[in-house]
Amino acid sequence: MGTTAGDRDSGAPAKVEELAEDACLELLGTKEVGRVAYNDPEGPVVMPVNYVLQDDTVLFRIAPHSRLADRLRDGAASFEVDHIDEATRTGWSVLVQGHAARADSWDLPEAESRPTPWAEGSRNLHVRLSPHHISGVRLISR
Repeated sequence: MGTTAGDRDSGAPAKVEELAEDACLELLGTKEVGRVAYNDPEGPVVMPVNYVLQDDTVLFRIAPHSRLADRLRDGAASFEVDHIDEATRTGWSVLVQGHAARADSWDLPEAESRPTPWAEGSRNLHVRLSPHHISGVRLISR
């Protein structure tokens, strides 16, 4: 049986701490899955992707003939990754806002350092999100 909001300790709310850019980059390097966001004619869209952090940019692989590929070949996008601990009501979140574009093959890391897709199918289009703004917050238990 799951817990409900009423079952949880109603102690003091967690303290919110703004993260410096270097701390955000360090946290980005600890995960493999995040969410990329972009605008679509029907409204904002958010999709999970596997990624790696390379030279302070976010590199991910997608299917070349997907709706996501159509929107991210060259344009504005955001990327978000987080870690949440529901038991302690703590965690962190990092947001990268920038420009997404196809990554050139000569500019990719060695094969073993590239993102590995979890989903089946051809995901051989590498997209790089170059940030123009990186921000983050951490929730700290009191």
